[in-house]
Amino acid sequence: MPIERTAHPYIVRDSAIYGGEPIIEGTRTGVRHVILLFQSGKDPEEIARIHRLSLAQVYDAISYFYDNEEEIERYIRNQSWDGD
Repeated sequence: MPIERTAHPYIVRDSAIYGGEPIIEGTRTGVRHVILLFQSGKDPEEIARIHRLSLAQVYDAISYFYDNEEEIERYIRNQSWDGD
């Protein structure tokens, strides 16, 4: 499967990365990785530094989460893509 675009400009799916779980384009950073840090109290600027992302990418991942909360919570609960 080629890279699948989403309604969010920085978020894509690539079946070769975490089985198609939503990631930030051009990285191996899953939306769930950003959200786990955000939920643990890290601010967007710190998340951007940790993952070497732009603030726009971090905020887009957070926005994607709020538009698709159930999906991302499922990835977080299942931790289904080991090795990340």
